[in-house]
Amino acid sequence: MELSDRKKIILGSLIKYYIKTGEPVGSKSLLELTGLGVSPATLRNEMSELCDLGYLCQPHTSAGRQPTSFGYSFYFEKLMNRREVPYDLQLIIDNMLNDAAKDPENLASVAGQLLSDLTGFPTLMATVTKEETFVKRVNVLSMGRRTVLLLLITSDGIARSRICRSAFNLAPDALSHFEKLVSYYIVGTELIKFSPVFLQALVSRTGDLSLFLMPLLSSVFEMVEELQSKSVHVKGESNVLKCYGNDYDSRSLLTLLTQQDKLFPLLTNTRDDIEIVFGDQTDIEALRHSSLVVAKYRLGDKDIGRIGVIGPVRMAYEQLVPSVEYFALKLGSVMTQAMRDLEE
Repeated sequence: MELSDRKKIILGSLIKYYIKTGEPVGSKSLLELTGLGVSPATLRNEMSELCDLGYLCQPHTSAGRQPTSFGYSFYFEKLMNRREVPYDLQLIIDNMLNDAAKDPENLASVAGQLLSDLTGFPTLMATVTKEETFVKRVNVLSMGRRTVLLLLITSDGIARSRICRSAFNLAPDALSHFEKLVSYYIVGTELIKFSPVFLQALVSRTGDLSLFLMPLLSSVFEMVEELQSKSVHVKGESNVLKCYGNDYDSRSLLTLLTQQDKLFPLLTNTRDDIEIVFGDQTDIEALRHSSLVVAKYRLGDKDIGRIGVIGPVRMAYEQLVPSVEYFALKLGSVMTQAMRDLEE
């Protein structure tokens, strides 16, 4: 059923007031908020119909109304006026991420903490690795007789690095043999094809150099395994107590934030550039009174991850949504430049 303009005004006004106060809204307050010039009885009828349609609910008989997650979803998609991210806040985000980009390896982890500090909510961050992703490059940089730096870059532009130490001196001919192995057998190979059997096959090709090169090959496989792991970086857990207080919701949520198997699909199943996931629309009981604002971030034109905040359903979405969206956009831009610098 298409909502009338009056119902849209009522729903939008009620949600904004509820976000601000946290109190169910009665017809008298709503009459002042909307300025519709209708009778209280008409307004009550409209609110009752919005309840019947699932947009509002009434906690108990004598209380006012409050939005449901269905009402919030409609508000987000159809009614909400997204505020522009203030220029001063844009500068803060730009400067923070540009500074974090000096350490590309830890950029994603640092970004999660920065977003938590900015919003006051816990943040979640996950990398999305597609099945067709393959190893694009492995750079080998000698750092001493027994130490090398390995830099692995995937076809999605994601980088990982390892400092690898050998128990033996790594002569130039040993490193040359390793680089040939990498060029022939590792570069161009999809991540899903890396396995213990594949590693053993490569070790067998090192011949007399196996003792020298086994640590290097193992490091490459460890980086690939890390890239394939379905893990979520959680930052700002201490903000849970600030947002919820020390009650059942906060304790349940803190437990949930340790459960990677539940968090990863929650983030990566989102499809739009920016989405709100309402907890009571999931099967996760600990999220019943919470929601997530989740945005995609890209490396170039490739969708490589998600970053978002989690908090009570009654969050100030008008300010929060554009801020998270801008942060993700800037994060992707900074990561793209950092990868270009690495490849040069």
